[in-house]
Parts: sequence; structure tokens; C-alpha cells
Amino acid sequence: MDTRLITLAELERGLAGGELVYFYQPKVSLISGRVSGVEALIRWMKPDGSMVLPKEFIPFAEAMGFITTISRAMFPRLIEDMVIINDLSDEITVSFNLSAQDIASPEMVGLIREAIQSSKIDAARLQVEITEDSLISSTDTVVHDNVHELVSLGVKLAMDDYGIGYSSIDTLSRWPFSVVKIDQGLIRRMADSEKSTTIVQASIRMAHQLGIGIVAEGIEAATTYEFLLHSGCTQAQGFWLGRPMPLQDLLAFIRRDQRWSAMPIGLIHMAQLDHIQWRKALIGQVMALSFGKDRASGIREGLAQMDHHHCKLGEWYYGVGQEFKGITAFDQLEEPHRVLHDLGKALLAIAQNGGSREEITAALRALTRQSGIVLELLQDLENEAILKAPALADLADLN
Repeated sequence: MDTRLITLAELERGLAGGELVYFYQPKVSLISGRVSGVEALIRWMKPDGSMVLPKEFIPFAEAMGFITTISRAMFPRLIEDMVIINDLSDEITVSFNLSAQDIASPEMVGLIREAIQSSKIDAARLQVEITEDSLISSTDTVVHDNVHELVSLGVKLAMDDYGIGYSSIDTLSRWPFSVVKIDQGLIRRMADSEKSTTIVQASIRMAHQLGIGIVAEGIEAATTYEFLLHSGCTQAQGFWLGRPMPLQDLLAFIRRDQRWSAMPIGLIHMAQLDHIQWRKALIGQVMALSFGKDRASGIREGLAQMDHHHCKLGEWYYGVGQEFKGITAFDQLEEPHRVLHDLGKALLAIAQNGGSREEITAALRALTRQSGIVLELLQDLENEAILKAPALADLADLN
């Protein structure tokens, strides 16, 4: 439908007449291989049976200042649908899109607050998607305050269309995002562009380091899914996994309990990098203590986590890494990793107590040797996991 043919009066009648409805597109966890989320997408179903897609009327609604009227009117339906979805599976997160105009609206934020505080929904299962442009274009402190209120209520904030804005990284550093969605255009260009592939891989690694989730949009082939699986991506969305569908079709889709490949090999590689980064951070602390450097006046950086349960490798091992339980290299990893942290604590204590260079050097060598054992086990685990992973042909047969 040509947007020039849309009038505000027509859109108002469509909203009042119940012609605007939600379709839901599944998101699949690359850790569990199951549906882990859905995105609510507005469709305009005309009386003649034709459909108007969001790109054909949402920009018009935003330009006319009518978008928040739509969002407020549709939100109660979203909550009703969310209750039904979560009754079927309480592990599914429902996301929906808000504009800067929506977030600046006290009425819209109030609706979300009331739904959470009245226990109609679990805030942990609600996700707001907002584009970088929406945040950049708004200098209103109300938007800033309302975003932080939503996050404080437990709502997850996702940056939509990551990779097409001119300052995505800067925006990511300044706002409390818990999820990044890589734009589908960037995902599709990986087939022809090595540079796009590198950007996607770097984005996944960055999100992992920041401790936030990452969703790849535009998955249209098994090969793309498998690449992302091996790159450490955590969620995927696209036509190959499931198209946007009405609620009743979504419920049937969830009930089928379809499984996709979920051997998260990419996260093993991430664990190796996390360990190397931990070791470098620890050595940096030791050098600063030994040579009297003032770290507070330099670049802000994290200190090495000394509890082996809570370093990034430990969080992986005792969290999603348990998917690999039963594989020899994984089962053998826990004790060497604990010993490594004991050596790290001893090294740090020597430096804090003004130990000699000889003492520090000996402790560093012991730490490095133990680090090599951990890395070797992680590499063995990666090799074993690859051998257990389904063949690409089998993956393609799933759909």
C-alpha cells in the first residue's frame, strides 16, 4: 500500500475498528535450540482482507504524532497475549517496539508500570525494542528518566537495528541495554562481504564482553544459523526459523516444541578468550602493584574476578556450559580452573605484600603453566563438541 494513500482519518478509523493486530515472530535460543522469545509486530488488516505492513504506516503515524496513540491502544492486547503465551511457556520473552515519542509519554510508561506492579506480567519476560536513532534524536530528559525507570522495573531494553546507526557503539555505552539486535541487512551481506562477517563476529564478541544478549535478525538459511551458532551468538530470528504469525498460529508453533541445533560451540571459543582476558587483567594488577602505578588515574578497566565461580569462564562453566556435561574435557575442567584461581590469589598476595621480583616471576610462571592446562582442556572440549555437532545437512532437514 502506498503511504501517500494513507490518511490520518483512515488510520484512526482502522485503530478504532480493531483493524490493527499483533503478529508474532519467534526467536530461537542458540543455547537450548528452542523458542525463547517472540517479537510483537503490528499489522494493519484491512476489511477487504489486504494487509498493510508496519513500514507502510508506522513512519506516517510517527510523523503525524499518532504513534503513541497506537501504542497505548495496542498495549492492553499485548499484555493479554503475553499472559496466554507465558501460560503455555514461562520461558518465552515477549518484545515489542517503542518509539522515542512512546517512551516520552507518561501515559505509555504508566501502562507498563501498572501491568508489572499489578502482577499481570513478569517484567523479566517483557522486552522493549528501540532503535538507536530514536534515542539519538531525543534530547528530552524525560526519555532518559523513563528508560531508566523501565529498566529499574525489570524490563529488558534491546537496541534494534544495531549496525546501521552512525554511532551504535557510543549509544550502547550510554544507555542500559541488555540486548543488541544485529540488523538483518548486515546478516544478509555476510554471504558476499567478508567485512560484514567480521563486523558481525566482532559485535557478538563485544556483546559477550559486556554481558548482554545478542540477537541476529534476518536468518534465511541453515548455513547462516550454523555460522552464528559457531560464532557465539545467543538468539536468532528470521524467516528460516519462523515468519510473523497470528497468536493462534504462534501457540501451535510453540506446542510443536520444534528443536534446532543447539551445540553452542561458539561459546566455548568465547570462554577461551574470556580466560585469556582474565589472565591479562590479573597480570596488569600485579604489575601495577609491583611497580607502584596509579591505576585510578588511567583508563577505567575491570579487576580480575578472583572467585572461580564468578569470573566469566566460571559463569559460563556453571551456567550455559553445563550443556556440555558428560563430555570428558568439560568434566575435567572444574578442578584445574579452581587451582588456577588459587594460584592467582597467591600471586596477587605476593604483589600486595611487596614480594621480590624472583617471587613474583616464579608465581607468574606457575600461573601461566596452569593457564595452559585450562586452555588445552577448552580446546579439547571444542574439538569434541564439533565432532558431536549435527551435520549441516541434518540441520537443514529440521525445516
